[in-house]
Order: sequence, then C-alpha cells, then structure tokens
Amino acid sequence: MKNNQNTNEVDEYLEALLKEISPKAKSLIITFFGDTVFPYGGTIWLGSLVKFMEEFDISEKLTRTSIFRLTKEGWLSSKKFGRESYYSLSDYAIDRFVKAHYSVYAYDEQDEDHNWIVLFTNALKPAKEFELSKILKKEGFASQSKFTYLHPNYKMEYMQDILIKYELQNDVLLINGTADMPMNKEMLKDMVNVFWDLKDVEERYQSFITKFRKIFTLKTPIDEFSTKQCFILRILLIHEYRRALLFDPKLGNELVSVDWLGKAAASLVDSLYSSIHNQANEYIRENLLTVGGNNPKLQKSYFSRFGGLK
Repeated sequence: MKNNQNTNEVDEYLEALLKEISPKAKSLIITFFGDTVFPYGGTIWLGSLVKFMEEFDISEKLTRTSIFRLTKEGWLSSKKFGRESYYSLSDYAIDRFVKAHYSVYAYDEQDEDHNWIVLFTNALKPAKEFELSKILKKEGFASQSKFTYLHPNYKMEYMQDILIKYELQNDVLLINGTADMPMNKEMLKDMVNVFWDLKDVEERYQSFITKFRKIFTLKTPIDEFSTKQCFILRILLIHEYRRALLFDPKLGNELVSVDWLGKAAASLVDSLYSSIHNQANEYIRENLLTVGGNNPKLQKSYFSRFGGLK
C-alpha cells in the first residue's frame, strides 16, 4: 500500500493483512480482472492497471512483466489504440471465471446438483490418463483406486466440457446418478471423510476466517472506511477466499458437517463484500480507464453476486 501521512488503524490493518497474505502479482491481477474489470466491461488501460496494482505494493515493472506473461499463457488478450495498450480476459479465462463464479460469489448454490459422477479411465493411454488425473484432482475428484474417480456434486456439463476438450469422450466410462446406499446420511458423511482430506481444507478456511474477522475488532466501523480502503479490502478478501476455495472439493452441504467452516467462510465473505462493495465501486469508477473512457457502468449480472447485492 502507498504510504500515507494520515495512516489510521484501518490502513495499519490492511498493511498487515497485505504483508501476511503476500499475494503473487500474476495471481492478484487475475483476481482483480475477475472481480473488478470483468463486470465493468472486461477491458482496462494498462496505465490504469498499474495504478491499481500500486495499492498492493506491486511495482509498474512487475505489473508489466506479469501482464506480458499472463498474455503469453493465454489468460489475457491485448489491443492497442495508438500508443496505449488495453487488456481483457481471454475467452479461456472468461470460461474459467464463469465456472468459478458459483464457488466464489454463490457458495450455497452449489447444492443444485446431487448426482454423483464416477469415471473409469483404465482404457486411456498412460500419458493421457496422467494428464486427466491431474485435472480431476484439481476439480475436487477423489480416487480411491487406480483409474477410478468420483465426485458427489460436480456439474455434468463441466465434466463433458473436459472430456470433449481433450477428445476423451469415447475413451472413458462415465456414470452419473444418485447414491442409493447407504441410506444413513451419517454413514455417507463418514465415507466422504475417508475419500477426501477435509481437515486440511478446514484449516485453510480457519486461517482465512481468522485474518478477516480481525476487522470487527477495529474501532472504526466499516461504513466509515474510505473508498480506497474498501477497494483494497475487497480485492484481498476475494483473492484470499479464492485461494482457500482451490482446496475445497465442494461436496455440497449435505455431505459435510453442520459446523463445516466452508459455510462460515462463505457467510463472512458475503457479509463483508455486501458492506463494502458500493464504496469500493466509487473508487473503481474514479480510477478505471477503459476503451470507452472513464466512469464505466457495471453490468447487471454483477448484482447477482451473493444472492443479490444492493
């Protein structure tokens, strides 16, 4: 964060939080694009991006280097108008962002699909099976035996997208349906705890909650935070939440304990985001420069976050 002679307790908290999280530039830029740039039309002038990143102690040089790498890796696309460069999320990144939307901004809506997916990959060549196994594990699938992967709450359309993308739709056996046994839900939960290491996930959620609950110990109420403070808090909140979610297999609320910390973390994010998003947007509109100039408008879809922002 930029030094300010009028540093107050909120600035001190945010500075300590930034130091504790210590976000990588590339990862933070992706968070910023997904949370902030995307709902404002999806494009930002490089100079404007540099200014935003300076608030997180990321230098202009590091921002430019990170943007170059993200573009090369296919996450961003660029356009030039005269001497000015503008950047947007690539189609690939938008697809990933839309899929991640429900996890980040609508955690409780993950319970819509109760079907289990079981995938058998023994017919694949070793190299293809290895690559698919890495993808499935990142998506939260468990594998209790070789060539077998399962998930109780994964969207079928996403599974189909993966198989079609890698041209594996005719080389695997996929079963999609409800689990009729055991009928005792508690026994099913016990089995789930054997298949997935939820203890590690809960520890990550606990760490996340501890970091951000400190905000309620400040004497300054949230509605008195400055627009810039709200913006910085919002980005750090979503960035750190994204990191915790990466390890959550998202099994659905029915298969986790009543006191599952994923619910508490989601509730905390909802509460904080809803409290600060309007002030944060004031700061964003003042500083976000797009192809169409400054003061861009928010897309209506933005207000569907967390069940409906006001």
